[in-house]
Amino acid sequence: MFMFEIFSRSKEKNIENKEQFPALIKKDLPPPPPWQKALGVGVVVMGLAIGTGELILWPHLIVKHGLVLLWLAFLGITFQYFINQEVARYTIATGESFFTASARVFKWSAIFWLIAAPLLYIWPGWASAIGTTLKELFGFGQHIFWAMLPLGLVLILTYSGKVAYTVLEYSLKIIVPLFFVMILIISFLNVDLNTLKEALIGLLSFGVIPENVDINVLLGAVVFAGAGGMLNLCVSLWYRDKQTGMAAYIGRITNPITGKAEAIPATGYFFEPNKENLQKWYGWLRYVRIDQGVIFWFLGFLTLFLLSVNAYAVLAPRGLVPEGLQVAVVQAYIFGEQWGPIGFKLFLVMAFLMLFSVMWTVIDALTRIVSDIFYTNSRSGPLKRYFSCLENVSLNTLYYVIITIVAVVGAFLIPFRQPLTLLVISAVLGGLTMAIYTPLLVYINNTRLPKPLRPSWLTNLIMALISIFFIYFSVRIFIYHFF
Repeated sequence: MFMFEIFSRSKEKNIENKEQFPALIKKDLPPPPPWQKALGVGVVVMGLAIGTGELILWPHLIVKHGLVLLWLAFLGITFQYFINQEVARYTIATGESFFTASARVFKWSAIFWLIAAPLLYIWPGWASAIGTTLKELFGFGQHIFWAMLPLGLVLILTYSGKVAYTVLEYSLKIIVPLFFVMILIISFLNVDLNTLKEALIGLLSFGVIPENVDINVLLGAVVFAGAGGMLNLCVSLWYRDKQTGMAAYIGRITNPITGKAEAIPATGYFFEPNKENLQKWYGWLRYVRIDQGVIFWFLGFLTLFLLSVNAYAVLAPRGLVPEGLQVAVVQAYIFGEQWGPIGFKLFLVMAFLMLFSVMWTVIDALTRIVSDIFYTNSRSGPLKRYFSCLENVSLNTLYYVIITIVAVVGAFLIPFRQPLTLLVISAVLGGLTMAIYTPLLVYINNTRLPKPLRPSWLTNLIMALISIFFIYFSVRIFIYHFF
C-alpha cells in the first residue's frame, strides 16, 4: 500500500503543478542475472581508485610520512563501498540517476551539480601525469605533447564503440586485472616481513596523523582511496547503462554514428514490493554487493595497500618522493628494483595504462553527469523552462558532443599546473561535495523509497558517520585556509 500511496500522491501533485517531475511508472522488477555476471561497475570504480589514490596520492603520502597513515586509506575505501551501494540502491529501485532523485527533493540542486562537476573534473591532472610517464618511457619530446595525445585517444576509442559504457568496461576488465597481478608478483620480491609488519601496525593506528602532513593532500588521498567526490555519484549512471534493476527499462547511451539509438525516458519506474519482486530486489542487492564488495573494496584496498608498501620499501630508502612532474615516473623503481631497466619500463607501461583508464573514466563520468542533467531537465521538472532549448537533442548526441568539448578544454588546461596540484584541487573539491551529498543520499533513500527497499539501521548509522567525517574534514580545510 505504501508504494501506491506515495506515487498516487505524487501523481496528484503533478496534475496540480505541471512543473514537477512526473510520477514514476509502475512495472515489474526484472530478475537479476547470475552473480558471476555482477562484475562490471566495480571494475570501473576500482580502475579509478588505482589510477588516483593508489598510484599517485597514497604513495606520495606514505613515502613522506610513513605507513602510519594506512588506517585512513582503509577508512576511505570502506566509506566509499557504502556510498556506492547506497547510490546504486535508488537506481535499482527506479532506474533514475542520483541527479534526478536530488532534483526531485531540491529543484535547484541540478544547477549545483552542473556547476560542481566541471569544477571537479575538468582539470587534466591525469593527462599531465600520463605526459611525464610517456616522455620517460620513450625518451624524447615534451610532456605537454605526450599529455595531449591520450586525450585524442579517448575520443578515438569513444567514437569507435557502439555503446559508450561497454567499451570502457571491457577495456578496464583487461587492464585492471593485469596491473593487479603485476603488483602482487613484485610485492613478493620487494617487501620483507618487517615492512609488512609495520604496514599492518599502520592499518591499526586509528586517529594517528603526523603533525606536518598537508591537510589538503590528506583529504585528497582519502577521497581518492576509491572513486572520490562526484565520481561515486556516477555509479548510478554506470549501473543504469549496465541496465541494473529497473534501469533495464531505460536505454543506453549509444554512438549516434555507429550505434542503434535506444529509447531513453527522462524519468523512471517503480515496482510494487510484493513477495516476488522483493525476492528479485534482494538478488539485485547481492549483485551490487559482490560487484562493489569483492572487486572494488577488497581488491581495490589490496592494490592500494601493496602499492603503498612497495613505494615505502623501495622509494623511501632512495629519498625519492612521488611529487611534481615525476609523481608517477619515480614509482617505476618499484619494478626496476628487482627487474632492472626492463622492470622500470614495464612499470611505466602499466602506469600509462592505469592513468589512461582513469583519465578516460573521469572524462566519461563528467560527460555522463552533465549530459544526464541537461537531458532530464530539458524534458521535465521545474527547471524545464531553462533547458527547453535542448528538448529535441538526444542523450546520445549530448554525450558525444560534451565529451569532445571536455577533451579539447582539458588539452588547453594542461600547461598551467603540475599533475599533483591538479589532482589535489579535484580531490579537495570532491571531499567538499561528499560532505553535501552523503546526508542527502541518506535522506533520499529513507524517504523516497518504500520501507522494504530502504537501507538498514546499521547502514544508516555508517552513512551518518561518513557524513560527519567529511563535514569535519571540510571544516578543517576551511579553518586551515581562512584562519
